[in-house]
Amino acid sequence: MHKIIVALICLFSFSSTFANEIETTTLTSPPKRVVVLDWALAETLVSIGVKPVGVADAKGYRQWVEIPKLPQSVVDVGSRTEPNLELIAQLKPDLIIASNHLSLVYQQLSKIAPTKIYTIYDNNKSPYLNAKRITLALGKLFHRSKQANSVVSETEQVLKDDKRVIQEKGKNNKPVLFVRFINDNTVRIHGKGALINSVASAMGLTNVWTKPTNLWGFTTVGVPVLAQYQDANIVILGPLSSQQKTFLQHSALWNAMKFVKQDSVYTLPAIWTFGGLIDVQRFSQNITKAFTHL
Repeated sequence: MHKIIVALICLFSFSSTFANEIETTTLTSPPKRVVVLDWALAETLVSIGVKPVGVADAKGYRQWVEIPKLPQSVVDVGSRTEPNLELIAQLKPDLIIASNHLSLVYQQLSKIAPTKIYTIYDNNKSPYLNAKRITLALGKLFHRSKQANSVVSETEQVLKDDKRVIQEKGKNNKPVLFVRFINDNTVRIHGKGALINSVASAMGLTNVWTKPTNLWGFTTVGVPVLAQYQDANIVILGPLSSQQKTFLQHSALWNAMKFVKQDSVYTLPAIWTFGGLIDVQRFSQNITKAFTHL
């Protein structure tokens, strides 16, 4: 009887109407079956103990995001840009969660189930702050505020601890440049609006890239542009393919760079560049490990 009363209290205390980035959405009960169409949002849900029934491109998530791990029961519901609406409907979700990058299919999704929009990467270019806010909002929505607060607190503590280590080791004296190799001739350089830029700032590091960036916080340039930043620590966002490693080993231009000669190039493992708070923690920890050889 006590358990029944508690369940009824939880049900009737549930706030059934909540604000949406597009419109107001109403739920009649706490969501149990949720489909997520954005990897950063899927990561956030799993980090607070919510198991989605479906995730867009779950196979890609397991390769690129990896942590936190998706349960094996999660159904892959198609690509993140063109989710399989029929398959989503078959899962009978009571809530669909997506970012505003799928706003064009919002009405179609809403016909399947109430659809909630959360966007970490937007024109405000504050992904870390957005990720914290959205983590807390999802915690409230799924009655997991304790877990959400814990993830936020852990992230803040990781950044604080790693900043202290970086400063103690004197590794904050040189600016940094965050680079991802696309091919032998092209790189993405991450600056304002990138998650790793927020991480660097919180760690007391200075990102030397101040040129305009796109919505996701990066600029695509040719490899020779790196020659303008030879006094920086170069952080390569990995993993590098075997072909890319071979190219760098034999590239006269690359090996002539001052940062290569001074052993100021650091390669990070695979971490999802456009993720949430778990990726903030992993970026911070791996930058610290690379810089201090801990």
